[in-house]
Amino acid sequence: MAVVANLFQGGQTEVGKWLAGVIFKPTRGKDRLKPATTIEDYWYELGLSKLVAAIGNDGLAVVLPWLIGYERMAGKLKKDYDNTHFSRESIRKRSHDHEDVEQALIEAVRDLAIRAMLVDAAGATGTLLQTNMLLGRKLALFSLGEAIRQTDGADPHMIELLDLARTLLFDELSLHYSCRIDYAELARAVANVSPRVLDDLPGFIERGCLAESDRRREQLRGDGEESADIDEQVQEYGNLWKHSWLSAIGREALPAQLQATLADLDRSYGVIDAPLEPAPIVWSWSGPNSPLRQDDMAAMSATELINHLESWHDAGDGWGPEPSHEGQGRELTALLTGSPKAVAGVGNLVDRLRPTYLRAIVSGWRDAAKAGIEPDWTQLIEVIGGILEHDDQSPFPPEGGHGDDDPDFRSAKRAAVGLLEQLAKPQSKLVIPEGVMPQVAELIIGSFSDEIAWDGYIASAGSTGMDAFTTSLNWQWPMGIRGLTYLMAHGTDTIWYQSARSTLMRELSRDDIHGASSAAVGEGVGRLLMTDPEWLETNASDFFGSEVGLSTQQQIALTTAITTHHYNVSIFKLLSSSMTGAIRLEQPVVAGWRTQFDPLQRIGDWVINAIIRGHNTIEESPAREFFSVVPPKVRGDAIGHVGWAFTHAQAVDDPIRNRLAELWDSRVAHVQDKPDDREELAEFCWFVKCHKFAVEWWLPRLKQAIELCPDVRSESHMIGKEIAFAADLDPHAALEVLKMLLEGQDESGLVTFELMQDAVPTVIARAIASGDESLKQDAMDYMNELGEKGHFSLEAEVAKFL
Repeated sequence: MAVVANLFQGGQTEVGKWLAGVIFKPTRGKDRLKPATTIEDYWYELGLSKLVAAIGNDGLAVVLPWLIGYERMAGKLKKDYDNTHFSRESIRKRSHDHEDVEQALIEAVRDLAIRAMLVDAAGATGTLLQTNMLLGRKLALFSLGEAIRQTDGADPHMIELLDLARTLLFDELSLHYSCRIDYAELARAVANVSPRVLDDLPGFIERGCLAESDRRREQLRGDGEESADIDEQVQEYGNLWKHSWLSAIGREALPAQLQATLADLDRSYGVIDAPLEPAPIVWSWSGPNSPLRQDDMAAMSATELINHLESWHDAGDGWGPEPSHEGQGRELTALLTGSPKAVAGVGNLVDRLRPTYLRAIVSGWRDAAKAGIEPDWTQLIEVIGGILEHDDQSPFPPEGGHGDDDPDFRSAKRAAVGLLEQLAKPQSKLVIPEGVMPQVAELIIGSFSDEIAWDGYIASAGSTGMDAFTTSLNWQWPMGIRGLTYLMAHGTDTIWYQSARSTLMRELSRDDIHGASSAAVGEGVGRLLMTDPEWLETNASDFFGSEVGLSTQQQIALTTAITTHHYNVSIFKLLSSSMTGAIRLEQPVVAGWRTQFDPLQRIGDWVINAIIRGHNTIEESPAREFFSVVPPKVRGDAIGHVGWAFTHAQAVDDPIRNRLAELWDSRVAHVQDKPDDREELAEFCWFVKCHKFAVEWWLPRLKQAIELCPDVRSESHMIGKEIAFAADLDPHAALEVLKMLLEGQDESGLVTFELMQDAVPTVIARAIASGDESLKQDAMDYMNELGEKGHFSLEAEVAKFL
């Protein structure tokens, strides 16, 4: 093996390739589905890693055929059959540590592919995709993402990498379930460099979800399911598919629309803690197992099932694929999710069953409630009440290893409050009987007598690294706070309203240093405002602060409110004083829900929406403070984000558009007076891209914006087609603007690349054909100037448009 490395390092590559093939190329072995190698697995893996380090940039072409051959000989890749994706769930890391020829080959191809991407990304991508195996696509997704991470943002090569990433990410074949982790790795890498490459992701993900849902529907029809059941199951399947993909891509990488979607899914299904981690794969044994499958449980009567759960014991010695209480509990949860009445009619469950099974039962009922499937209400209320009244100590000694059996009732209590929260949610799919809701309310209100829930939250929530809003979704005490806001949203005339409100006020008086309760109130501000506006307005300064100032908790409540709600005039008026106070803070505003946007920019979004809807003027607070105190860059980002929102709107009313136009002109006048604030104009390209303003309006203003703020040019790569269209109406101005945009640009940069492709040929052609001899000569001179810079095919491209 050392000889092979020396041959490559010494320049004798052909001999090196021949000898490497003799040593490392898999061959058919005695075992029909296990390819053979000339050396043992340990030495194979060690030697192959040394070969990868020594081989040149064409190493991918050498090693990739070995991997393809291995997959074919192992029976995973045939003419009409591809199971290669089972070989590796995540290209980044293998799911086990022992030596393995196939895994060594995958890692060798991975490392060589990254190297190849840095030299010839298009060639490397094509080579991997031409293998026609899913494993090749996974390798392409991952290695391209790594190449982007290893490339400087100013490197001209980045243009090619991003272009290829766009193609791969928006290829429907990349939405195969096995590509999820590697797809997400690439999306995250792209978002770190150019988030706008992912602007079309919402529609693409939605199409992928519909396609997956259609496939699931056909499967269920083939299984003979009832039509009504099919629709519910397909809806749930689609939600879970979308949740797993969006979680993997990550909130920070997602466009704003999908961030909101992910937040809704997190609230419904819980936050996925490690979305890029491969799911456990059972090689010998892994994860909790159950002595009974879900089908076996479903075949039992309720009495038989409870008797079994009550009497079964984990008698294992900690070695082997042993069943456990946790494993059996998960099967029980799955059963009750679809059949919540599977244990109906059996009483005294809290005294009879371990807390592991009580948690499983309650979790299944919660999932069933989300799907709108009715439980046995009498039993549900009895079980929840019994769990919450029980002391924390379990009468059942834990059995099995760590995680195999709940040691106490804490997890069961948290699950019980989570179920109550779901039941209290207004306008849920499940219709709750009139007599049950008062009992639900009583249980939620009564759950706050559990001081241990508060103590545990205060002691441990700060160590998780989660923001306040995410924390509020995962700890019992703030979950109860949200439950109280849900109860209040049922109306002031309910018998529980006053009690729920007084409990909320009492609990909010605690010193919540983590702010999860403030986040829950911020998320619920819309519901509370509709239910009891007078009470909320009276207490708004306590919850959200005022223009005088805001505590950390009040900042969390404010920022969570404006992040979880779309613009609403009533909420804006309620929070205007708080927004003013937040803008005046000397320290950074605390985000209750961390997103890619600065909290001040989010405030700016609301302020600008209020202005363009006629609810606020720039002379009034908080608009006055926003446009005078906030840094120009943040002001510009907020203006640009509203322009971006116009891009995604099917239509914009004329008065709203006209007010935004007036606001823009006023900000231009401001920058003319104070040139140091030029960054406020940097995002004007969104006014062009949104297609809501006439060319006659935006073309001269684009020229003006470039003159005042040259940074406008950095985003002009996305408006080439719009400038080309403008040349039909005003070829002189279009050519003038095009020259300004390209002036001083890196010839190999993204702006030059996009404009040369989408705008330059058309604009020059329109100027030549304008009938204005002076303009024609100017265009010809500019075409020649660009040709001298290396754009040799430009004349031919221009001729196509003449």
